[in-house]
Amino acid sequence: MTQLYEIGQGPEALGPQKPLFGDDRTLMRAGLIIGAVLFAWKLYIAMTANVIWEEGHFAVSGLYPELGYPDIPAGFPLLSRLVTLVFGMEVLPLRGLSLLIATAIPFAIWFMAKPVVPARQAIWAAILSLLIPPLSMSGTIFYPEGLLQLLLALMLGCLIRAFKTDEWKWWLLTGLCGALGLFVHFRFLFPGAGIVLFALLTPAGRQLWTRPKFWATGGVAALGLLPSLLYNAFNDWPAIAFHVTNRPVWRPELKLMTAFLNQQIGLVSPVFFVGLIFAAKTLCWDKRRTPLALLGIVGAFIFAFYFIQSPANAQIMPHWPFLAYVPLVVGLPGVLIRFVDQARTMGARRLRQGVLALGPVLALGVGIGITVYEYAWAHTEKLPWQWKQINFMRNENWTVLHPTLIEAEALARQQFGPEVAVAVSGHVPAVRLEFPNRPTRTFYTLGEPYDRFSRFGTARQTWGLGLSDLTKTQAGKGVVLVLPDPSYLYHQPEELSFRRDLCQRFDDLMLYKRVELPPGRNVVAFYTSRLRKDAVKSPPAPCALLPELYIAQPPRGQFLEATAQTNYFGIAADAQGVTRVDILIDGKPVTQAHYGLDPEGFRTPDALRYDPNWPKLQFDFKLDKAGLTPGPHTLSLRATRTDGSTVEGAEKTLYIKK
Repeated sequence: MTQLYEIGQGPEALGPQKPLFGDDRTLMRAGLIIGAVLFAWKLYIAMTANVIWEEGHFAVSGLYPELGYPDIPAGFPLLSRLVTLVFGMEVLPLRGLSLLIATAIPFAIWFMAKPVVPARQAIWAAILSLLIPPLSMSGTIFYPEGLLQLLLALMLGCLIRAFKTDEWKWWLLTGLCGALGLFVHFRFLFPGAGIVLFALLTPAGRQLWTRPKFWATGGVAALGLLPSLLYNAFNDWPAIAFHVTNRPVWRPELKLMTAFLNQQIGLVSPVFFVGLIFAAKTLCWDKRRTPLALLGIVGAFIFAFYFIQSPANAQIMPHWPFLAYVPLVVGLPGVLIRFVDQARTMGARRLRQGVLALGPVLALGVGIGITVYEYAWAHTEKLPWQWKQINFMRNENWTVLHPTLIEAEALARQQFGPEVAVAVSGHVPAVRLEFPNRPTRTFYTLGEPYDRFSRFGTARQTWGLGLSDLTKTQAGKGVVLVLPDPSYLYHQPEELSFRRDLCQRFDDLMLYKRVELPPGRNVVAFYTSRLRKDAVKSPPAPCALLPELYIAQPPRGQFLEATAQTNYFGIAADAQGVTRVDILIDGKPVTQAHYGLDPEGFRTPDALRYDPNWPKLQFDFKLDKAGLTPGPHTLSLRATRTDGSTVEGAEKTLYIKK
């Protein structure tokens, strides 16, 4: 039947539709089924994924209880200690705890939403938290993000109830959640700042300033920050140095902000991301005179802060704004329901329903992508070489190094006697060896540049595991040195200075073995040595820690286009002098390098002054890759000395694309 309308009028919105999944009880069952499937999925990833260095950092730090640590408050390392006391230095119990915490997040979101939205929308908010990857991916590794999200949902849920009832229990529980959040991570300061902003900007929020209980709540929450303040005050403020003065690098480039947005849109999924934007607008503006504005302002402030400061990050950390989605998801069901209900025809309604259905589908794609990525890392050696390119992070399995370390220790005992120590370049590689299955040996650290940058060296010295402690206990005795090979040693003045200092502190330095961790972007070198009682200042001389054959470009594990005509470069030095450098692929010469350079853009380091040809020790070359079969190849150098003898080295794995 034809429908007639007045001029300027159109069809009215169809209005509410039949509820999806029937009544509330059926909807809850659907949510529980989704949660159970997600739990099993994440448990599989937790059982198979490689250990990341942060997990080792938390577990090892927990062995040395402190008021705080250089980069984080004490809460999460101490939580790890409660687990390792019972189960030992194993990764799965820690991840199991993290998974249990993550499983509680949807229930906390329901708790937060229940007082301010209809009961069915509160259930939907919990279910949507299972479908939005930033709120559902926690629990596969031992990391504080899940606990922060849980505490934020509980804190806001308690604060809304306190705001409505003015009961002491809700005020104090709000303060307790805030204190625990600040005891876990400094990022919990931003939800607190969002609450203050709500109290300043909204009529409902301004009423809080006249309530003594609100001030008491802030005082309770601040107690969670007190241990960190004391630790930092007593240790020259390492957290400020790491998070504020050292880490940010302001580069006001628009592309960094767009990269941040693109990353978040991809992780959240475009459908849910747009929905969350409208949810933020609804909560912040349309509901500005209600407690719902609290959720909108806290979420919008957290996201806006990280968006504005994104140009200050040398590396975009995708999880930083995830806390913003915790309060905003409460408004998402209402936005999505209105979007469908405002359709004016059945065809338009079905189209809108189809658009919304893309949200879970795209989120599923994100989850599958994460799973594939973790699988690729856990099975790198077994994968076809083409798949190894997706391993873009350095998340190698360091447990494969333990046999080499044992061999190096045995050799050092033969050379220097039974008392042999192990010293690692810095804290990050040290915790990779210390966790999981920490052996009984002690791992000292040598104070690499990143330890000074991050102030991790401060913690290792406090624990009695710094370079000065090694000198006190091991002077004149054998030491096994474990040093990851930097990609650009001679192009990094701080790294070069660090290694030159080690050359003066250790004698009888000898390379035992270099181990390449699949897929070939990271190499760890093991050296045997004797620690001198005092560092010896000496003129430049050959040292095992300073390679004489060095390729800066191409970097290790690089995937190269077969048709690309790129100029590569490096350095070759020798006490006798070098007359020729040949480039080898899979052990066979393929081209001769142009040797004897000292370009103005990068001068040859003084550390190689012992070569009679210094400073003209650099070379460049091009590779004709067209004749190489696609797949992995070994690039290396052969240097010919002035007496005609040759030496080979600087091996690295490369991949030639089709």
